[in-house]
Amino acid sequence: MKEGLLSTDNHSEQMPTLTPPKFKFSKSKPRVFIVSGISGAGKDTVIERLRERNDVQFHFVITCNTREKRIDEIDGVHYHFVSREKFKDMISKNELVEYAAVYSDYKGVPKFEFDKAFEKGQDLILRLDHQGARKVKQVYPDAISIFIAPPDSQTWLARLINRGSDSEDELRVRVQTAEEELKGISEFDYLIINDHLDRAVDDLIAIVRAEHLRTALIQISEE
Repeated sequence: MKEGLLSTDNHSEQMPTLTPPKFKFSKSKPRVFIVSGISGAGKDTVIERLRERNDVQFHFVITCNTREKRIDEIDGVHYHFVSREKFKDMISKNELVEYAAVYSDYKGVPKFEFDKAFEKGQDLILRLDHQGARKVKQVYPDAISIFIAPPDSQTWLARLINRGSDSEDELRVRVQTAEEELKGISEFDYLIINDHLDRAVDDLIAIVRAEHLRTALIQISEE
């Protein structure tokens, strides 16, 4: 046997002593994911299907709302129902990430929802309109924004009409709003075409997993 080579059939010979580099990859920190899109694109349906998946864990944000609770709604599940006085107090104490006036009521995203997610080490998902997404990105610039859209205009319009929940005037407003929101797609980090529900959910999960593999977010330390 030549010097420096090891025999494959001589088990008495020792492998050379090697000192590997010491390293350990730490798990990336929880991320904030914003789901937005035009009305009728299926945002709520995608999020509801995501809730049913048991292969991923998320903290789904519950927003605050000052309107009256409906019979089928549960406080702390569908919304955090608070009085207008309480909501204004939260504004003055800077306890909201973002908020907006809706007719005579207010709705907003409380900071304690973010604290809950980060304490549990879970990614946070919240559904917001275009303006809300902008506001959250100002507070959390590393937040990942995802725009959900229908495959084409005719499919989208058919979905809106078939829901049967809007008058003709309300449909016109939704169409006008959608035209403006579609112009801002480039502001979002990702676009998901919701032409098949399960595939749209898979796409969302793929985005989440990919974001956690970014080298800039993973720390390398010695063991």
